[in-house]
Amino acid sequence: MIQKCLSLLLVSAICLPAMAGDKENPKNTSKAKLEPMKIRKRNARPDIPGTLLVELGWNILRDNPSEMEIGTLGSRTFNLYYFYNIELPFASGRFELMPGFGVGLDRYRFEDDITLASNNDVEIVELEDLDVTKSMLVSNYFDVPLELRFYANPNDKKRSFKVGLGFKAGIRFSSHTKVKYEEDGNNVIEKEKNIFGLNRFRYGVTGRIGIGGINFFYYQSLSELFESGEGPLDSAATNVTVGLSFRGF
Repeated sequence: MIQKCLSLLLVSAICLPAMAGDKENPKNTSKAKLEPMKIRKRNARPDIPGTLLVELGWNILRDNPSEMEIGTLGSRTFNLYYFYNIELPFASGRFELMPGFGVGLDRYRFEDDITLASNNDVEIVELEDLDVTKSMLVSNYFDVPLELRFYANPNDKKRSFKVGLGFKAGIRFSSHTKVKYEEDGNNVIEKEKNIFGLNRFRYGVTGRIGIGGINFFYYQSLSELFESGEGPLDSAATNVTVGLSFRGF
């Protein structure tokens, strides 16, 4: 009996200091629970130099043959350009010279059920026997634009009122006709890749006006759409494009 009591006292003497030590020095895990959670900061958006512009516009032909009328709403332009901003030092930040490059994709939708065919000469072909839903001429360019831009508020150019005047030159890299029609209840699309007498190069003047990242733009071609004497019915057509531009960054 005395031996059991001595053993119990010995165990108590060893355990009590250890238990007291645990109360005075709680484990690190309990401290971690009391510490506030650290909030991870998101990385800032990278500041990419220059300006990316997306342009959506509508084409208007001038001096085109009456047999080749186009519909403005269906004749669209999509341009994607990158501009590098060069601030002019003598203008207190209000003027920038902006050289750039990109692609311009033009569509000309015919009003009547016609298309173009190119054998020895480019001809207008009537699609009398087809139930045509869409017929167009597509011409795609690699463009090099140059713009001089004025900012009303040079301290906040991304939100400022702006006006731009410039020049654009391009080289055609592809062209084709596209005809969509219905046959036996099915939609059929036919494309024919060819030059169709189109001018290989184009050039013209540009204008832009707007506030912030949305602007109205204007393009007036100074070159003819078709090579002289090679277009349908000796066409001397030039095109005008109007639309909206949106800044990507």
